[in-house]
Amino acid sequence: MDNVDMMAEQIADLVRQANASGTAPADRVQLLATAVGLAVDPLLQLELMMLVADAAGRAAHETAGRALRGEGRPEGKAATWAEIGAAARLAKDTVFRQYHGGTALSWSPANRGVRQAVRRPAIGGGAR
Repeated sequence: MDNVDMMAEQIADLVRQANASGTAPADRVQLLATAVGLAVDPLLQLELMMLVADAAGRAAHETAGRALRGEGRPEGKAATWAEIGAAARLAKDTVFRQYHGGTALSWSPANRGVRQAVRRPAIGGGAR
């Protein structure tokens, strides 16, 4: 068995562990991130990075819930929406809406560097 096959087997094992029921959200992020580090194929890296991003958003959602309940906080004091928003670098109303309206927390596309693409016709070509 060569190194590429061994890496593929390790990556598959890490993904299996990450997807196993009972895997904590933060552990899932770590397992998938480790798999990204082992991947050589850029398309596999991309696939794994997208899984990491999804897992991280879901882990952030779960962590916000723990903070709201005061779990692991000094004196068990529940966090406020403003504190959670500051920690996540989101506005408190945004984190509130994302927490109650979905299963993940994430930055806006603009904060992630996503800009609206403008399609222009190809040079010498007509509209298609």
